[in-house]
Amino acid sequence: MAYSTDVYAAAKRVLEERRTSAERLASLKKADVYAKIPEIAKIDSALSRNMAQLSVLVLRGQKNLESVLDEMNAQNDANKRRKAELLSENGYPVDYLEPQYTCSNCCDTGRKSGILCSCYKEVCRAEAQKELAKSSGSASCSFDNFNLSYYVDNGAEDGTNPRRKMNNYYNFCVNYAKDFSLASPSIIMMGKTGLGKTHLSLSVAKTVISNEKANFGVVYAPAQKLVSNLEREHFSGSGSDALLRKYTDCDLLIIDDLGAEFPSSFTTSAIGNLINERLYENRPTIISTNLTGKELADRYTERTASRILGEYRKLYFVGEDIRFLKNR
Repeated sequence: MAYSTDVYAAAKRVLEERRTSAERLASLKKADVYAKIPEIAKIDSALSRNMAQLSVLVLRGQKNLESVLDEMNAQNDANKRRKAELLSENGYPVDYLEPQYTCSNCCDTGRKSGILCSCYKEVCRAEAQKELAKSSGSASCSFDNFNLSYYVDNGAEDGTNPRRKMNNYYNFCVNYAKDFSLASPSIIMMGKTGLGKTHLSLSVAKTVISNEKANFGVVYAPAQKLVSNLEREHFSGSGSDALLRKYTDCDLLIIDDLGAEFPSSFTTSAIGNLINERLYENRPTIISTNLTGKELADRYTERTASRILGEYRKLYFVGEDIRFLKNR
């Protein structure tokens, strides 16, 4: 599980808000019940005093601690029974004064006995989906609404059938997302603008994030924003590499529209180093680009282009600009 620090921070806030809300509500209910049934307030005070007294005895090394503990437990049990009776007699559930946490397993802490709770993983997945929607600007793209009817079902100039070819790519991406693992290949989606590259890459991202068994961390970044972020971090003088680690350490990185960023020596170096490091660490990457193989080499050096074209699974998108077709 390699989510970004933003996802972890957001998940922590969600759990803290849940816990705080449950405990605040319990405190309000307790004040109300104490006012209506003063005996319960006295019982809770007695239980608290026993707990404090026991702590003092342990610190002092009380010799007959076991017998004292037995006596205190007997008193506590009697007080708890009486408290339950009072609550029931007045029409309250016996657990009415206990905080009603969203997750009863970990009490909204995210951990139990040092082990991550399933609720924490669930919150991380939800926050990862939110981050994906925010970074992509689109919450609607999915495999379910990828429309193959926009691709013509006849022979193209290169001898291919666009709809058949794109249907094959669609099925490949569906299976890729469903079976994703750190052993999955990297992918480069190539072709003219408006052919569905972003739609399919985001569909992959959503499906991978939704995997409840693996909890994969996915980062989506338009190339222009990715380079801008890395450049700002590099020249900030802070010595931090948090953003770089966000892109290098995630389980799946999606770089959208490679080639749309401003060309510079920093861009060439940053993209090349990122590609190389993720290949070296065997971390899958999905790149979408309007550039041809030659244009990749001209912009990012032949070495970087060779690594991408030689080690990535290549998907050559065909057809007409879907955005144009929708508005025609």
